[in-house]
Amino acid sequence: MLGLALSAGLISTILFDRSARLQAAQTQSAAVAQGVDRVLRYEIRNLERALNGMAAEADSYAAEPPLWDLPATIRGVISRNSELQDIDLFDEDGHPLHRGVNAPTGFPSILRSSLPPGRLGIGALLNQARSQPVVQLVLRTPQGNWLVAGLRTSELRAMLEDVDVGRGGGITIMTSAGVVLAHRGANTEHLLDDAAGGPSQLHAIDNGTHLVNLASSNGYPFVVVAALSKKEATKPWGNYTAFLTSLLLLYWVGMLYLMRRMAVSEAARRDVHVALQRHADWLGKAQEASRAGVWAMDIASDQVQASAHAAELFGFPRKEGLIPLTDFFHRMHQDDRPWVERTFAQALENGSPFRAEYRIVLPDGQQRWISARGAPVLDKEAQQCMTGTIVDITERRLQQNELERAESQFRELFERNPLPFWVFDVQSLRFLAVNAAAVQRYGYTSAEFLEMTILQIRPSGEAAAVQDSVDDPSEPRDATPIWLHMTRDRRRIHVRVHSSSIRFNGRDARLVLAEDVSERVAYEADLKWRASHEESTGLLHLRTLLERVDADHSGNGCSRPYAIIHIQLRDLELMSSTFGRRTRDALIHSVAHRLQQISEGYGHLAYAPSDAFVLAVTQGENWSDLVDALVATFTDSIESDTGVHRMEGWIGIAFQQLNERAEQVAGHAVLAAFEARVQNLPTMHYSTRMTERVAERLDTVHRLRTALAREEFELFFQPIKRISDGNIIVAEALLRWRTKDGYVSPATFIPLCEESGLIAPLGEWVVDAAARASRSLASYGHDIAIAINVSAVQFMAGAVSSMLRDAHKRYQLPRGALHVELTESAMLQRPEMAQATMEELRKDGVCVSIDDFGTGFSSMSYLRDLPLDHLKIDRSFVQNVHNDPRNASICNALVALGHGLGLSIVAEGVENVSELEWLSTHGVDCVQGYYIARPMPLEALVAWLETNAAA
Repeated sequence: MLGLALSAGLISTILFDRSARLQAAQTQSAAVAQGVDRVLRYEIRNLERALNGMAAEADSYAAEPPLWDLPATIRGVISRNSELQDIDLFDEDGHPLHRGVNAPTGFPSILRSSLPPGRLGIGALLNQARSQPVVQLVLRTPQGNWLVAGLRTSELRAMLEDVDVGRGGGITIMTSAGVVLAHRGANTEHLLDDAAGGPSQLHAIDNGTHLVNLASSNGYPFVVVAALSKKEATKPWGNYTAFLTSLLLLYWVGMLYLMRRMAVSEAARRDVHVALQRHADWLGKAQEASRAGVWAMDIASDQVQASAHAAELFGFPRKEGLIPLTDFFHRMHQDDRPWVERTFAQALENGSPFRAEYRIVLPDGQQRWISARGAPVLDKEAQQCMTGTIVDITERRLQQNELERAESQFRELFERNPLPFWVFDVQSLRFLAVNAAAVQRYGYTSAEFLEMTILQIRPSGEAAAVQDSVDDPSEPRDATPIWLHMTRDRRRIHVRVHSSSIRFNGRDARLVLAEDVSERVAYEADLKWRASHEESTGLLHLRTLLERVDADHSGNGCSRPYAIIHIQLRDLELMSSTFGRRTRDALIHSVAHRLQQISEGYGHLAYAPSDAFVLAVTQGENWSDLVDALVATFTDSIESDTGVHRMEGWIGIAFQQLNERAEQVAGHAVLAAFEARVQNLPTMHYSTRMTERVAERLDTVHRLRTALAREEFELFFQPIKRISDGNIIVAEALLRWRTKDGYVSPATFIPLCEESGLIAPLGEWVVDAAARASRSLASYGHDIAIAINVSAVQFMAGAVSSMLRDAHKRYQLPRGALHVELTESAMLQRPEMAQATMEELRKDGVCVSIDDFGTGFSSMSYLRDLPLDHLKIDRSFVQNVHNDPRNASICNALVALGHGLGLSIVAEGVENVSELEWLSTHGVDCVQGYYIARPMPLEALVAWLETNAAA
C-alpha cells in the first residue's frame, strides 16, 4: 500500500511539473510580449508628442503666406528622433504642402478616415528601393492638415535584438491590420492563423508546438506577438520524469528484496528456538551436579538458559528459563558493564574462555559481586554455544576493596585533583611530587619537575619574594596575591597559590595548590578596556575622553586652556544604505586610523558612534597645524571592497573658557561643526552667537509645533495668466505663517519643518486648505486650478498621490482641480520612485510642473522620461530679460526645450510690461508675477477675479 501511494504521488508530481513548466513558459511569453509592447509604447508616445509639438507650426506653414519655417522645425525634430526618415505635410484633401528629400510617396489611405486631431495613426509599410523600409505615421493637426512621418522599421527591429525567446521561439511587431513591421526568431505569422478573429482578438494560445502571447495595451495600432517553443520548455521535464521513474523502480526492487530477507530471518529464528528446547534437559542435569549457578547461552539468539540458583543471584525469579543476555547486562553496575561487555564479546569472537568479576545491582538497590566463568562449547548438533558458572564473591570483594581504598585515598586526592598540585622541600625548594594537572598545565614531565626547584617556574627577579613567602610561618597562608608562573614554552600564567606545611617522606615540605586565574585576569582587563574604549575602532569612548581631560586639568593643577575638535562625518547613512554596513564600518575604521596617526602627540582621540570623532588637544604648540592635517585627511580617497570612496566631514573647534568642563567645551565644538555644515565650510570656530542661533532655532521649532493647532498658517494665492487669451488658468498656493510679530518667511520655517518632521502634517493641511479653496472658487463660478508646492521630503515620503486623491473625494473636486509643483531636487533624489509617483498623479488627472527650473542640477533625462506637464522658468532668468542678452538666451533655450518635449512654459517673477511683451513674443505660454498680481488671500483673489472679469 505504501508503494502504491508513493507511485501515485510520483505520477501526480510528474504531471503537475509538466503543467507548471508550460504555465511558466506561457507566463514568460506574456512577459516578453508585454515588455516589448511597453518599450514600443514609450517610443511611439515620444514620436506622437514630437508631431503634436509641431502641429501648430504646420498649420501656420499651411497659411498663405507661410508664417513659420517648417523645414527647420522638421530638421530639428528629425535630429532629436533619428528613427524618423522624414516628415511630409498634406492639406486635408491630401495635396502635399511640403515634401522631404527622402519622404514616403503617396497619400496614406488612413488620411481618408476620421482620425481625431492629435491622435497618431498608421499608414502603409513602404519598401523603397535603396532606403530602409518605413511605416507611415500620420497625425491630424488642429486645422485639419496632415503630418506624415516615415518611421524606420530598423528601429523596431532593434527593440527585438536582445529579447530572449529561446532557440525555437520568435517575436514579431505588426500593425493591428496584421502587417508585419519587424521580426526575430521563429516565424510567428502562421501561429496567428489559429486565432479566430485575427491578431486583434488574440491574447494567449497553445497551437501544439508553441505558446503564443499578444500584447496590444500600448494604446496605438501596434501588436506584439511572442512565441516560445513547447518542446524547448518541456525538455527538462523529460529528464525529471526519467529520474523519478528510475527512483520508483529502485524502490520496488528494494521492497521485494527486504520482504525476502525478512522471511529468511523468521525461518532462522524458529530453528534456534527448537535448539534451545533440546538443551534444556542437559542444562538441568549440569545444575544438579554443581552447587554454583550454571548458565548456557546460544550465540545465535543472545538468549541465556540460567539455572534457578543463577537466576536468583541476579535477582530474577527462582526458576529455570530463558533470559535475554541484555537483562543480565542491565543488572550489572554501570561502571562495570562496558568492560564486561567488551570482554564477553572478545571471548565470543575469539572462542576463548570468559572470566570476569563484576558488580550487579539488585532491584532493591543491593549490590552483589559475581565471579563469572565460561567457555565456548559445541552442542549435540555441533552448534557453537557458551556455557559456564557464576559464584557470589561479595564478601571477599568487600574486604579487598576496603584495603585498596585505604591505600589509594591519598594518591587519588593528589593525582586526580583538576588543579596543579605539588609538594616541595622548604629547605632546597626542590619539587618532591607533582600531579598530572601540573604536568599538563606547565608542560614539564614528572621527571623534569623532580629535577627542578620552584624558582625555575617563576620569572627572574622574584627569588626574594618567593623566599619570603616560604619563610612565612603563618597558617593558613593568605591566597590573595596573584603570582606569575612560567611554563616550559615561556608562557606566563597568573595563579593564585594555596599552600600548607606538611611532612613528606620525613622532610619538612609545603603542599601547594596553584589555581590558574589567567582568564579571569584577562577578562577583568578586557572589561576595563571595554568600559573606556569603543570596540569597533579601538578609540576612547567620548565619556572617557571628557573624564580624562577634566582629570588632567584639575588633578594636575593645570590651568592652561585646551581645545576640543569635533569631526562630523558626512553621508555615512547614505553610504550604509548604498554599499552596505560592512563598507561603512571599513570606511570608519580607515578614518579612525588616519586620525589616530595625526593626533599622536596632541592629546586624546575618541569616537562617538555613529558618525563623529572628538579630539581633545591638550598638548603641542602648533595646534593649527593639526587642524590643517585633519582637513587634508578628507582630501585623500579611501579604498574598500566596493571601490574608492571619498569621505567628507565638517570640523568644529572650541577652546576652553572660564574653567568650563570638558563636556561644555565638547558641546560648543558640536555647534561649530553644525555651523560648518550649514555654511558648507570645512572648519568653523565656536562663537557665542552660535548658541544664540541654536536657541532661536529651537524656539522657532517649538512655536511651529503649536502653529497648526493655533491656526496660524494661511494660504495666499498668486494667479497664473495664459498669454494667448489672457485667462487666469491656475492660482499657485503659497504658505504663510502669521505670528504676533508678523509673517515669517517660508525660507525660514519650511527647512525647519522638514528637519523636525513637521512637514508631513503641514503638507496635509496645505492639501486640505487648497482643496477647500478650489471648491470655494468653483462656487463663485471660477474654473481655476490650485497649484500646490510639494517639498522633496514630502514627495519622497510617497503619500502625495493618496492625499490628493482623498482631497478630491472629500471635496468632490473635478479632475485637474489640483496641480503639483516639484523642484528638481525632489525628482533627482530617487528617480524611479519619482517616476512611479508622477505616473500615479497623471493617472488621477493631476498636472505636474517643474518649479524653479534651471537653478538646480538640471538633467535632461528626467525631462525626457518623467510624465511632466509644465516647465516653470525661475524668476532669476526672467528678471530684465528684455535687456539682458544672457537671460534672453537662457529663456529662449528653455522655451525651445520645453516646447520640443511637449511641455507648457510658465515664466515666474514677471514685474513689468517689457518683460511680459518679450516673453509673449518668444513663445512663453503663461506668466506669473507681481505685474500680473501679488499673492493674496482667497477672498481678495475672488474680488480680483471679479474685477478683472468685469474689465
